[in-house]
Amino acid sequence: MKESPNPPAERNASRVTAQDVAREAGVSLSAVSRVFTPGASVSAKMRVRVMAAADKLGYQPNVLARSLMTQRTNLVGVILANFKNPIYLTVLDHFTRTLQARGLRTLLLNVSEGQDLEEMARLVLQYSVDGLVVSAGAISPHITEQCQKRRIPLVAFARRPRRANLHVVCADNVAGGRVAGDRLLQSRHRRFGFMGGPSGASTTIDRGKGFHAAVEEAGHAVIAATHASEYTYSAGTESARKLLDRADRPDAVFCANDLLAMALMDVARGEFGLTLPDDLSIIGFDDVDLAAASTYRLTTLRQPLEAMVHETVDILSQRITTWSEGWETRQLACTAVDRDSIAFDRAD
Repeated sequence: MKESPNPPAERNASRVTAQDVAREAGVSLSAVSRVFTPGASVSAKMRVRVMAAADKLGYQPNVLARSLMTQRTNLVGVILANFKNPIYLTVLDHFTRTLQARGLRTLLLNVSEGQDLEEMARLVLQYSVDGLVVSAGAISPHITEQCQKRRIPLVAFARRPRRANLHVVCADNVAGGRVAGDRLLQSRHRRFGFMGGPSGASTTIDRGKGFHAAVEEAGHAVIAATHASEYTYSAGTESARKLLDRADRPDAVFCANDLLAMALMDVARGEFGLTLPDDLSIIGFDDVDLAAASTYRLTTLRQPLEAMVHETVDILSQRITTWSEGWETRQLACTAVDRDSIAFDRAD
């Protein structure tokens, strides 16, 4: 098969233009523009007519050229971390579908172990994104300042940084911790424990705060707490061993996410010979798919991920269109999902 050079200059010269489509369809250039602009007002008849001409000529709009004219790329940077946690795959699915429905596209960056969040943020900003979502690590002042200077709306997703000058969309983790405490208070166990993720993570702090408050207001105490190095199953197994190896071993434990809870359940049964939930009541947080499996049947708190993503995209869409320095925080309620991992006191 004979190959021939295909330099960029020749490719660009042979491209069909919007003007060619307008001529073929017998419509104005502005009509073609409206058809290919997400959300623009155009009749179904006009859309069919223009698309038929575009298909016949093999026309595709030049997104890069349009972005130069409009100063909009329709790109939203999404920085995530810890894909060992399946909840982030669900989050990514919701983001891509919701952004696409608004005529926006996702530019995904994964902050792997050892990588610097600020470096990733600088990289994504090089693509002239119209908005930025961060659900990974601590957001530095440099990131918030750069976004503010460029009028790029920045949303912290599923976490509540202690920093100003950014939007926040997350579950109400303090209230969720309280619900976890209330559920365990209904069990027949009274030695309460907490198994958190990284000690400095806002999710660990807030969920633990709500849990401690619920237990202490009921006249009890949280007698033991451990923190896993990350929100993963493997880190959870190490933390579970420390918690269960104590002389004052707790028998009612709130785990700050489901992977930690599953690790605790497996270590309790496999290494300590405990019967669940008779010897140990456990509640998790997130409601990942595996939580419902017969192996675990984990009682947990479900984060409203789809609603959280919609709220995030709503903020982005508003602020991309009309910039404002009024920062919003939207917290959504979690829902308790009762299964079989708590030994409820049937006498109550």
